[in-house]
Amino acid sequence: MAWGLLLAVFMAGAPAAWAQTIEEEDPARFAESVGGQVVLTNSGFGLGGHIRFAVRGLSFLAEASLGAGKDAREVAFFDRFGRRDVLNKANYFLMMPLHVGLEKRLFATRIEDDFRPFVAVTMGPTLGWEYPYFDDDNDNGILDPEERTYDAISSIRRGTLKPGVGGMVSIGAHFGSARGMTQGVRLGYSFTHFAEGVQLLERGIRDPQHFFGTPQIIVYFGRLR
Repeated sequence: MAWGLLLAVFMAGAPAAWAQTIEEEDPARFAESVGGQVVLTNSGFGLGGHIRFAVRGLSFLAEASLGAGKDAREVAFFDRFGRRDVLNKANYFLMMPLHVGLEKRLFATRIEDDFRPFVAVTMGPTLGWEYPYFDDDNDNGILDPEERTYDAISSIRRGTLKPGVGGMVSIGAHFGSARGMTQGVRLGYSFTHFAEGVQLLERGIRDPQHFFGTPQIIVYFGRLR
């Protein structure tokens, strides 16, 4: 009877011990990946990439992306011929954050491995590229009737570099690990400051904008390392 009771206790405890061992290994096993990401903000969407690797129970995160920066008051209109016009717009603006930070997995021993929630903080330099929306022949900063407008590509070579600094605070979750692949989503708020300022709208409509802040959604896809 004693041996039977001992065997029953062992059999009941073995799965729990095995699960605990797996859970203890999981944070390091899933802490490293490399892949791409799609970024959604109030200004539109962008594309980028990331790399993560384990550092003492955390994940070190390095990421870069490219997307547009816009003023909240920009509104596009289309005429009957399909031509697009943005009222009072002065310049296009591209932003490329090059950020590093830390990611901490939450509830590693309580939640299944195919759903891995985390919190993350990143910061670093942001490269901005300001280029004209219209050909300002008289240099008055206002679109006159005789001046032509540019699309988002044709005037990009006429731009000026605007260095800035920014960061992001976010929460999210990674999903799945089939065949070494992983995907996930991250929700947060990103912010960037440009010391020189960016002239997004015409002079007299708004002064150069120094601070950019927006809610952000990042969708990940990649391979576990």
